[in-house]
Amino acid sequence: MLNLFNKAGAALVFGAAMTALVGKETVSAEEAVAANEELTEAGIKGAQLINEASFNELTEKAGRVDVAEKAAADAAKATTDALAAAGAESIEALVAQRDGYKVKADKFDKQPGAGHTTPVLEAGHSDVEQTEPDAHQQAIDELPHNKAIDGHPMFG
Repeated sequence: MLNLFNKAGAALVFGAAMTALVGKETVSAEEAVAANEELTEAGIKGAQLINEASFNELTEKAGRVDVAEKAAADAAKATTDALAAAGAESIEALVAQRDGYKVKADKFDKQPGAGHTTPVLEAGHSDVEQTEPDAHQQAIDELPHNKAIDGHPMFG
């Protein structure tokens, strides 16, 4: 029997399952369960024994959880930063902003000139409409200094 003392100083006596663990290098899961039952019967609460394999498994799992939590935190920060760069505080605000721009784009799409058209130009013709100069322009063209440079290559 293994003897321990509780707070009151009374000896706690453990049974065969706890005693069997003394000096063992490897403890099976079944042996740990049996020892934990004896701990509970002895009134020890808030503590349990686990074998080394279970401890190692839990330690590895905790490491994976830490990595996953860091990745999630990094993703959340990246999302928050991207939203801030887009001028939105939430994904819902960003979607609303996008929808507002789509409404504006649809409005401009319906205006003249929104669609591309290919002009048809016949060979030898101009797409510039020729109009008669008005009386004022004709008077300007008749001035002697303008007549002197008329036809000059620099003024085409």
